[in-house]
Amino acid sequence: MDWLDADEEHRRTFDRERQMYNALLLFAPQKQVAFRQSIGLRRIIGYAAQIAAMLALAVGIGWGYVSYHEHSWEALTTRISAPEGQRVNLKLQDGTEVWLNSGAELEYPSLFAGDTRRVRLAGEAFFDVSHDASKPFVVETFACRVEVLGTRFNVNADVQHSGFSTTLLRGSVRLTSLEDSRQQVVLKPDEKAVFENGKLTLHRADDPNEYLWVKGLISISGLDFKEVIHRMEHCYGVRINLNVAPIPTLEAMGKLRISDGIEHALGILQRNCKFNYMYNHETNEITIY
Repeated sequence: MDWLDADEEHRRTFDRERQMYNALLLFAPQKQVAFRQSIGLRRIIGYAAQIAAMLALAVGIGWGYVSYHEHSWEALTTRISAPEGQRVNLKLQDGTEVWLNSGAELEYPSLFAGDTRRVRLAGEAFFDVSHDASKPFVVETFACRVEVLGTRFNVNADVQHSGFSTTLLRGSVRLTSLEDSRQQVVLKPDEKAVFENGKLTLHRADDPNEYLWVKGLISISGLDFKEVIHRMEHCYGVRINLNVAPIPTLEAMGKLRISDGIEHALGILQRNCKFNYMYNHETNEITIY
């Protein structure tokens, strides 16, 4: 393999010899049998065994060459990050579709050549995994490992705030704590697993609007002011300081379009409750007072 990779001329030499070898395999046996009708059964069997051995060697070399390069390609990884305040949508080599939320980072191989499809995530992402029962899909994060076959789910691995959660929308997933492999949970649709204080806990996923960020929307229906501000921080990639007391009461229903910008979203909130804000564009911080 090293000899083949060392020089392009070596590869061409190998290809020429392999073509000649294949031609001999195709034509030499028929000619031998055609011109030597008196050949004995034992000799035929021996000759066939030699051909079979040569074929096995040829197939082995070919398969080894392909396998060697597959593992080389698998070692090549790509890292994609979603810029602050933006989202990224991509499709992996196996057909799996991934949406990265603001600030999230995904690392994945150029080719899934092994017995698993393994990626690494920091931040929040939504996965629509292409089904392949023979190659489970594994998402590795700082806190837990998420294993699936084919499903739709959301993973939020917030390293900065040590927060981890996974919500399942379709299919099934198994979570394993990296701190304690004995801690495992299997999620059913509309269930959410949260990793807090070193433990995995199960919850009911009651708010499907929480994952509208994939479509570029923030739902504010049924949320209090602090929860809306937290979602805005996450989606717009800004830091919002609450220097107001009491905390405004929000009674709004509806959705905010992320592409309209953070100041447009704050203006919508100001129509529903009273507050002022100051935006420091240099530090990308907003202070609500």
